[in-house]
Amino acid sequence: MKRFFILVIIFWHVKNISAQFPLTDCIYYTFNHMDSLAKAGKNVFEEWRTCVLEKQIPDFTAATISGDTIEMNKLNGKVVVMNFWSINCRPCIAEMPGMNKLVKDYKERNVVFLAITWESVNRVKKDFLSRYKFDFVIVTDALHIIDEIAASGYPTTYIIDKKGIIKEAWNGGSTGDKAGEEYYQKTKQIIDRLLKAE
Repeated sequence: MKRFFILVIIFWHVKNISAQFPLTDCIYYTFNHMDSLAKAGKNVFEEWRTCVLEKQIPDFTAATISGDTIEMNKLNGKVVVMNFWSINCRPCIAEMPGMNKLVKDYKERNVVFLAITWESVNRVKKDFLSRYKFDFVIVTDALHIIDEIAASGYPTTYIIDKKGIIKEAWNGGSTGDKAGEEYYQKTKQIIDRLLKAE
């Protein structure tokens, strides 16, 4: 019985703190308390997801691979699909056909697709884009952004509404033949719902 009450207290504490955390603290808290969360029977990534949902995405400015500038606060009024990835991430590569299909489908809509990586411009251009097609707007050399707002591991996706609020988030992915279509279907439903919202 005592053990049950301890677990309830830990669960309540985590939920209560999560509700108060800004986005950056969600990441640090959940991944620095993995052991205590596991002891409470919690999935760390689900706790991270619960914590980041409904949080405002922090403002940042970054250069894209094509030399343009992205300012997060200037994307208000648009739905933003933000994907954190790396060159050697097999699930990242597996889901890219579905991601490219989304870009094509929403070309004339108020949707922005950002791919953020810590990799250098040269490495992405030479070692990746020479072999793979990736139609998202690519932001490179972005470790400072990743450290502030991404989860631990790749790929990580945030879907952000027109007011800059995170409405969905997930970490990880599959490497099978259906990975691209799974990503497409999951993401499309959320984008469509957010585009309809006032």
